Amino acid sequence: MTDTMAGVTCPAVLHRVAIPELDEWGCADDAGSRFGDDPDLAHCGPDPWAYLNELGERCIRGEGKKAVLDLAAAREYSALKVRLETGGTFHQHYPKPGAEPAWDGPPVPEHCGWPGWLRPSGWQCRQCGAALAMESAA
Repeated sequence: MTDTMAGVTCPAVLHRVAIPELDEWGCADDAGSRFGDDPDLAHCGPDPWAYLNELGERCIRGEGKKAVLDLAAAREYSALKVRLETGGTFHQHYPKPGAEPAWDGPPVPEHCGWPGWLRPSGWQCRQCGAALAMESAA
């Protein structure tokens, strides 16, 4: 099977990894992390909260009747504040469609009329969930 693949969200080179607690396959970057920072927040610098404070100061310029509202800054401030407070500043690594590794080993076992499903723990029937092989796939 191919070891590396391209990601959907970020330019990281991804590798297929086993997720033992789920008995599923996932993707990780070169550092071994299954999650990455969102690339659209790179302009916020190392401290997005400081950038948020700067945006807040830019929202209203001037005082009294001469105050001017910067709608673009206010819009960005609101969106960024929600993302930072809810922790929505990262993504899970997923491969681009068609970039997933294909099985190139021996013939896939069949059960219940369907080809088996390869999990890190081994082959499993897609219909009834029966274990089809004792060998570990990881």
